[in-house]
Amino acid sequence: MDPEVDALARTVRDTVPALAEIDVASLFAPGFAAIATRWPGVDVDPAFAAHVASRLAAQKDPATAVTKLHVDDLFVAWWAGTGAREGLAAFDASYGSELDRIAGRFRDLPRDELGQQLRIRLFVGGKAKILEYAGVGPLLAWLRVVAVRAFVDIARSARSHQYHAELDEVELLGLPQPGGHGPSELGDELRTSLKRAFADAVANLAPRQRTFLRHAYVDRLTLDQIADTYSVHRATVARILASARAQLVEQTRAGIVAKLGVAPAELASAIGTLDRRLELSLSRILKT
Repeated sequence: MDPEVDALARTVRDTVPALAEIDVASLFAPGFAAIATRWPGVDVDPAFAAHVASRLAAQKDPATAVTKLHVDDLFVAWWAGTGAREGLAAFDASYGSELDRIAGRFRDLPRDELGQQLRIRLFVGGKAKILEYAGVGPLLAWLRVVAVRAFVDIARSARSHQYHAELDEVELLGLPQPGGHGPSELGDELRTSLKRAFADAVANLAPRQRTFLRHAYVDRLTLDQIADTYSVHRATVARILASARAQLVEQTRAGIVAKLGVAPAELASAIGTLDRRLELSLSRILKT
């Protein structure tokens, strides 16, 4: 018997009393053979054994569950859930196309953003949701349920947040209210122009710029978390966020000037706080 299989079987039997008298090694052998076939040369970390034991211990009937265990599926779910780049790549190669197909059924929402939001749910957080997969059924079936539920939630959220309806950029960006203590030139026309210009600026962002801004301001992910999710360097994330912020401020400012037909200097007092209050506005407009 393979030493890796024996080691895993011992850990499981020692951890789950209901399996003490079961030949777990024989049950796991086909799964390990599948791992070797699907991912040639990969070494199964001993920590995987503890994960298998914890998943079986959580079952009402571990003795029955262990006979139905999809060891190779459970391995790739655990591997990706650890955040290992190789594990995430293996997961994407095995299941990415199917998840993309499911996202394509939600035609009113951008497919790439649906996929990115699903990745956040699966792989980011104190305990990645992918680690909840118990291995008793095929991973693909479990992923289909999780994906559809996630996409339905996102669709409902998008419908309940009409992209422009609830925005008041004058308030969100910290600008003085008409009739308040601010400059007299800030009237309804400027309010409308500011709202339109900011919404247009957000719409003009590249998909990755918009997604990274949402992760930073809505999901409250760190640079490192965003970088790990998309397998890029944190400096790349920082650069994309900085360029997106600068683009939003500049295009919003230019949009107001073009709409009202005035010199930028004439609006300086009204839109001078735009960059400083960008975070608050983004957290609302990107929360879809």
